[in-house]
Amino acid sequence: MAEIPVEKKSNLTWLWVLLGLIILALLIWWAVDDDEEEYIEPVAVEQTLPQPVATAPGVTIGNILGDPASYVGRDDFQAEVTVPTDAEMTDRGFWIEDEGQRLFTIIIDGPMEEPKHINPGQTLRISQGMLRDSTYIPEIPGDPLDADTRNIAQAQPVFLVADESNIEILEAGNPQPGTDHAQTAPTDTM
Repeated sequence: MAEIPVEKKSNLTWLWVLLGLIILALLIWWAVDDDEEEYIEPVAVEQTLPQPVATAPGVTIGNILGDPASYVGRDDFQAEVTVPTDAEMTDRGFWIEDEGQRLFTIIIDGPMEEPKHINPGQTLRISQGMLRDSTYIPEIPGDPLDADTRNIAQAQPVFLVADESNIEILEAGNPQPGTDHAQTAPTDTM
């Protein structure tokens, strides 16, 4: 008699059972996970952090200087201000004025294609300014502050730190000695 090789049919039932058990386990996990979310009751959370203070309309430099502790740490200063014509200017610092009140400002000296030339008498729009106190001086980004800038900042209860890219020159002022007159005001090209 001739031998005929007979192959046993592979029984893949165990694979389908395993796949079904995995799907069943995932469905149970998903259903249990959803149930837990339904039983979580909302809890009232007390506000422990101060709300951001809008420093644009309504808040002036006078408000900030009147209660510096309330404003130190804010990163939302924005205003249109002038640079007083009689104020001292340093390598990275200058004074801004609003309604007769002055606030010292330090520029974060970052790499820009063309650096800003802040001059007395200019009108500036500053956005995203950071109000800080003297404890922040070692953390000011960029090159270390020159002695004049550091001394003025240390004497202030609060000062402004602004990135060059967040300062827009709206109106020209008087150029500082040694600066190019063409760099003191934006020019219109038509």
